[in-house]
Amino acid sequence: MSQDLVSMTGFGRASAALGPRTVSVEIRSLNHRGLDVKVRAHDLRLAPEIETEMLRMVRARLTRGSVAISVSDESMEGAVAGFDVARARQMHAALEALRKELGHAVPVDLATVGTYLAAGRSGPTAELPAACWPELAPALTAALDGLLAMRAHEGAAMLADLQARLANLCAVVEKIAGLATAVPGRAARRLEERLAALAAATPAIDPARLAHEVAVLAERLDVSEEVARLRAHFGHLGSLLAGQAKDSPGRRIDFLAQEIGREFNTLGGKIQDVAISALVIDGKAELEKLREQAQNIE
Repeated sequence: MSQDLVSMTGFGRASAALGPRTVSVEIRSLNHRGLDVKVRAHDLRLAPEIETEMLRMVRARLTRGSVAISVSDESMEGAVAGFDVARARQMHAALEALRKELGHAVPVDLATVGTYLAAGRSGPTAELPAACWPELAPALTAALDGLLAMRAHEGAAMLADLQARLANLCAVVEKIAGLATAVPGRAARRLEERLAALAAATPAIDPARLAHEVAVLAERLDVSEEVARLRAHFGHLGSLLAGQAKDSPGRRIDFLAQEIGREFNTLGGKIQDVAISALVIDGKAELEKLREQAQNIE
């Protein structure tokens, strides 16, 4: 079963009418190694059964990410931008009456009214009982749909970037493979030239011993195994980007990126060649960009 790449970053929002009250549900998700879901309520107290159902629904549709669910009362009767004008007027009138009764000359200002209103809102103003869940569930589903749509859209853009990075890595390794074939021969010739320069001051060199040393040197500089493993890793990475993963492709891509990095380190350590060393550096830089991008894949 194939699975498209999706981002772990997204946002979704929906509302539900619960009698005279309108409740909004917002879901935000960010990067996380696993799945961490938190539910927060503003001006409301959620029944434990509602919170449990919310967690169950999110975990059924997401596998990774730091997810924050925010539930708030957005009823705006007599309010402006969430500020209850009627209640503020009542509080101001009550404080003004008290001021006059106490004989204070300075009128009550809005800052004082705001302080008293805030003190009166120290706890949730309403409770959502478990019976509200059937009306609230569709809003959570719609918010989840919006979040998943955004994650899929971002995932498509990330996929295009990752495929370009993979193509660049493949090109770098093929250049290295082409240059590496000539390295053992050059190293053997340098060894022979050095020995020839010392021939006047050294006893005759056994040709068999020289051939053995050249063979050992060629084997030490052979990177065909590293190149073969890199090609295999690239093939596996390409299949993951094509959606051929059952779950958590992000974790698999991150693991492959680590293995590719190890092969680059080994390859760069074996061949002390200026051109190849520069290509290894280019490959590591491209790999780091790929890893950073892959950190956001679910």
